[in-house]
Amino acid sequence: MRRILIVILLIIGLDQLIGFVLSQLYLRTSSGDRGGDINGALRRNSDVLVLGSSRAKHHVIPAILRDKLSVSVFNAGIDGHDFLYAIMLLNLWTQSHPPPKAILLHVDPTSLAYSKQELDRASIFSGYFWESQRVRDVLLMRGKYEWVKYLSSSYRFNGKVLQVIKNLLAGDDDPPDGYVGLQGSIEGDSLGSADAHNTIAEFEAPFWDLKLNYLAELARYCRTNGTYLILFHSPRIREDSAALAAWSQRLSLLHQSYGGVEYLNLTEQTRQLFTERPDLYKDGAHLNAVGAKVFSMLLADEVASLLRVGSAKR
Repeated sequence: MRRILIVILLIIGLDQLIGFVLSQLYLRTSSGDRGGDINGALRRNSDVLVLGSSRAKHHVIPAILRDKLSVSVFNAGIDGHDFLYAIMLLNLWTQSHPPPKAILLHVDPTSLAYSKQELDRASIFSGYFWESQRVRDVLLMRGKYEWVKYLSSSYRFNGKVLQVIKNLLAGDDDPPDGYVGLQGSIEGDSLGSADAHNTIAEFEAPFWDLKLNYLAELARYCRTNGTYLILFHSPRIREDSAALAAWSQRLSLLHQSYGGVEYLNLTEQTRQLFTERPDLYKDGAHLNAVGAKVFSMLLADEVASLLRVGSAKR
């Protein structure tokens, strides 16, 4: 019995030691798709935060917004993630930074809907399991026995070790403002295969109550701290105009339900600028660097106008 107890204690001690070492290595990375992007974002001070999926990361150029708004801007969008990533990142970011002047949250038809894939990918935050109640809440939703797994200190870095080492050896090569422009465009012959528009079912997907609760909490935080919370959507190729208009109307209603949430409806402007312009797209879902410049100039003008109106009301 004593020998078994000693073995158990040794296993626990080894797990804690491995977890501690991996945690120190992980926190030293500031780029990469296994958590380094989180560390990089948490180290940035910024007046305006851009949040969202890869479509935020590749569509919004902070320099254009910075010049228009005369404030610092950081793009914390990330490939392969969406609303839950933004909520968890903000929860961590606000623990060590003053409230930003504005939060620009990119949304798509699936952003506020339930997504098992999005929950599964939330494990990117496992290194911060003990740093945030919000992170713990989301990660523990992934399964009945998730709490048992997180009793292990080393489990938090499961699947991240090789990427962490790779990022440490490569160094920080991410742009200082977070934006990454995409090169290339959809050529005429490949336009027919660029089928990346949202489906009608995605536009009509019900909002997930959990995400609406998180949005309401974020709205309260913004109201309390004088932060503008601005939701926006960027163009995809061949989006159904009627479905997009109906979905945009649903988002506009959130402004009435959650005071402090603004939705920038850019449907008409983007239709005029991007319809039948495959040269502005890298693929069906993403603008290329030229398209991102066009969209960012539009977004900067609209945000500037919204902030002027908001300041006058205040």
